[in-house]
Amino acid sequence: LLPLAAAEWDTCTTMAFTKGATTTGSSFVTHTTDCIECDSRWAYVPPRDYPEGALRPVYKYYTAFPREVNTNRSMMYEVDHNPELAGVTDPLPMGHIPQVRHTYGYYEATYPYMNEHGVAFGESTAAATLWTLEPDGSGVWPDKKIESPEGFPLFAVSNLMQIALERCKTARCAIETMGKTAEKYGFYGEDPESGETLTVTDNSETWIFNIASADCDRKGNWDGPGAKMRAAWVGQRVPEGHVAVSPNLFTIKEIDPDDKENFMFAEKIHEVAVAKGLWDGKGLMNYAATWGPSPLTHVYLAGVPPVPRYMSMRLWRIYSRVAPSLKLQPHIDPWTFPFSVPVDKQLTRREIFELTRDHYEGTPFDMRLGVLAGPFGTPNRLEHGEGITKHHGEYPRAISIPRTAYSVVAEALPDHRAEKAATPGIAWVATDTPSTSVYVPFFATAKSEKLGPYQKGSRFQLTRESAWWAFNFLANWMEINYRDMSNIVIPTMQSVQDQVDAQSAAAEDAGSAEALTAAQETIQAEVVSKWWDLSDKLVAMFTDGYLNECAGQPLPQKRDAEGCQVSAGIGYPKEWLDMIGFNFDIRPHAVRPGPVIPPQPEMVVAEDSPKGAPWLVLPLEYPVTVEVPSLRAAVGAGIGPGTMAAVVAGVAVGFLAGRVTGRRAGGDDYRQL
Repeated sequence: LLPLAAAEWDTCTTMAFTKGATTTGSSFVTHTTDCIECDSRWAYVPPRDYPEGALRPVYKYYTAFPREVNTNRSMMYEVDHNPELAGVTDPLPMGHIPQVRHTYGYYEATYPYMNEHGVAFGESTAAATLWTLEPDGSGVWPDKKIESPEGFPLFAVSNLMQIALERCKTARCAIETMGKTAEKYGFYGEDPESGETLTVTDNSETWIFNIASADCDRKGNWDGPGAKMRAAWVGQRVPEGHVAVSPNLFTIKEIDPDDKENFMFAEKIHEVAVAKGLWDGKGLMNYAATWGPSPLTHVYLAGVPPVPRYMSMRLWRIYSRVAPSLKLQPHIDPWTFPFSVPVDKQLTRREIFELTRDHYEGTPFDMRLGVLAGPFGTPNRLEHGEGITKHHGEYPRAISIPRTAYSVVAEALPDHRAEKAATPGIAWVATDTPSTSVYVPFFATAKSEKLGPYQKGSRFQLTRESAWWAFNFLANWMEINYRDMSNIVIPTMQSVQDQVDAQSAAAEDAGSAEALTAAQETIQAEVVSKWWDLSDKLVAMFTDGYLNECAGQPLPQKRDAEGCQVSAGIGYPKEWLDMIGFNFDIRPHAVRPGPVIPPQPEMVVAEDSPKGAPWLVLPLEYPVTVEVPSLRAAVGAGIGPGTMAAVVAGVAVGFLAGRVTGRRAGGDDYRQL
């Protein structure tokens, strides 16, 4: 559930799917980059050779356009290929580390994602107990280069991911490389009071990686060069046949130091945790509870109550979809959910795409319903602004949200398919919000620095040369009438995705890097062109509150043809007028809090069929109970009454003040705040 306040930071969702959880034997990691200012351009960083003794520069992590300029890492970052960047000051490295003789090529956007050996990442920022202030030029960091392991922290998670993809052929190597690099040179979170969680995979193993600062105190102040361990990190292997989700939360719990096959961690993590008073040294260390604050009480945004269901609802939604037999219930505390769950049935790639497009459709939290959905049932919600800082409340935090810069589904192929296709993996990219976007392939061995519309544009100026603008423009236009436009956009998206899948499969069958490169460039250009054509069509169809449609015939010459609607009034739906108390009183009036809308079997209607939008279907045969801990239980757990009041205020679903009990289809009770 979302804290409706002026958040400034990124809050992404990442999922991990082991090869045993999928129908093809591919392993997957996903990442929705939910960042309002992130630079959505894609770059290919080619492989390189270096002389003995070379140094590798490390630059400060930036997300906004242009995130890098003249760093000599990719053609996309060079001013010579980006005239609009002329005059931008070249950055100075924060520091250097020893370079290896050969580095591998990889794709990246705001974060790095997949290298030529099929090692792949997803990312999600998490709150941390200890955190180091980032080098933002405010004077917290020294005004000089950081050349020594004794200096201030050098690495953000994006830099660590780059190092891993440059040097590793396996997920296990990536975990160890990132961990040991951060231990030696230091780690800083990209947001205040934050650490990081990553999903990491190859075609054999899938891992979760959690990391927090360790050479600092509870106020973010640097402890100095005497720190025994500069970063607290741990990796846990996802069990075969399982899915794991990280929704802005550390999810690794008990570390078994004797289980080397399934855990990797900083050598002194136990010693330092005791020394800093974070752990009593008894039993197995719970990483999440030791190095991360309690999601029930942690205030991520000043002046806003804790919002634990911002994390827990995403865990519930994904796990209940892939493993409905577990009958998991929505819960206020995200740490009540398991690290991972076994799938009830193996998932296809398209089903994984669909999970990234979710808005709780068909559940009691369906974001297409209620006053905030507006007259035409948009599942998207406005964020930030002054009002919500003075009137606290929440709505569900969906997987797909409007400020998503892009979504990645990285697929590591099994050996037999990788050999045939001449590539170990594919990074599938849907630019802008995934619920109305098409996933296009970036083949790991294509090795092309020419990514056409996917490496152009910024949010500061609309251009038809940009893939992001094609999808972002249409997604925003849909907010005029989401209900009716989605009946056109969603089937079109599925049809175009079918075509992309067929073209991609043909390129794989050709079995050469040249065929993959040519197909990648063709697919990406064609998809963007089709989306601009669809945008133009919908602008003409939905204008001034009226509908203009004539079954593809030109207007106005064929306006009398069968099926034509010219200037047809759309008006407000009756359900919306009922909901807001529309009547003959023409004076402005307010809508008073009303009852929660109960889930109805008819929520899944013909337009939402599996063919048109398969992610909208959810089994409704088991009860959903929205649980809130009692005040007595909270006090017994050490949470004070004042904090508990803030928690309850922060997690209330904003449709009704108080608890409402309704009746589910089939006679099951459900409760909702």
